[in-house]
Amino acid sequence: MDLVDSLVLLVVLGGLAWMSWRDARDYAAFKKFDSSADRVRFYRRWTVVPMALFGVGGLAVLLTFGRLDSLYSLPVEFAPLIAPFEAASEPEGSSFETVLGMAIGLLLGLTITAVVWRRRLKKMSQPVVGDIEALLPRNGKEVASCIPLALNAGISEEIFYRVALPLLVLEATGSISASLMISIAAFGLAHWYQGWKGVLATSAMGALFFWFYLSNGSIIKPIAMHVLIDMIGLVIRPLVSQYLARRRASAEASEGAVPAMPAGAATVVETEAST
Repeated sequence: MDLVDSLVLLVVLGGLAWMSWRDARDYAAFKKFDSSADRVRFYRRWTVVPMALFGVGGLAVLLTFGRLDSLYSLPVEFAPLIAPFEAASEPEGSSFETVLGMAIGLLLGLTITAVVWRRRLKKMSQPVVGDIEALLPRNGKEVASCIPLALNAGISEEIFYRVALPLLVLEATGSISASLMISIAAFGLAHWYQGWKGVLATSAMGALFFWFYLSNGSIIKPIAMHVLIDMIGLVIRPLVSQYLARRRASAEASEGAVPAMPAGAATVVETEAST
């Protein structure tokens, strides 16, 4: 166990704990925002700050250890973790099946979203896990601000939580198990602002993303899956929701409109009134 690496790890974990507390505080304030301008500024800050801390910071950690190659090849230290996944590894030439599976998953997600929304429009709430409903964009400008947020979260968080932090823990403790568990737990606790359900859900997703990393030996697939999930949650589903809400409002407006009186009807009414 290296003393310097252990101190660095403690500082990093302490910083992550402080960030989780700060994010929970900031999110509580964000829930009270009514102005789209304030919400857009919040989205931008939650894009830039994680990009600097997780994206740039993660690359700095890898550069310090001379492990930038871990972005495209699995570290040899993680070899003992590969065995359980080797049987589940995709055979060569399965790229088409992977893309097809992702496309089917996307289509299924959109279909389920549309069906659920048709049944829950009166409540104007989406089926979500954790306290994230307030985070969902409410209009086109907010959706546009969430696109870089979703892209950055998928890239920066995967670089940091799946590659940089596990290697830092491994350097500090020499334990592969600690490397795996601490990185997954840290990823879940980073979403503390979503409540305990959100922590559990994101911890499970963190374990899944780690499985993608271990089974493929590259961070590219976890990044792609993470970006896809965030884009569905923060961009595609809100767009579908807004579209369905407009459709419903238009239908209600049409049903509530007074029908136009046919030509000549006024004359008939006046004639009947005079008699």
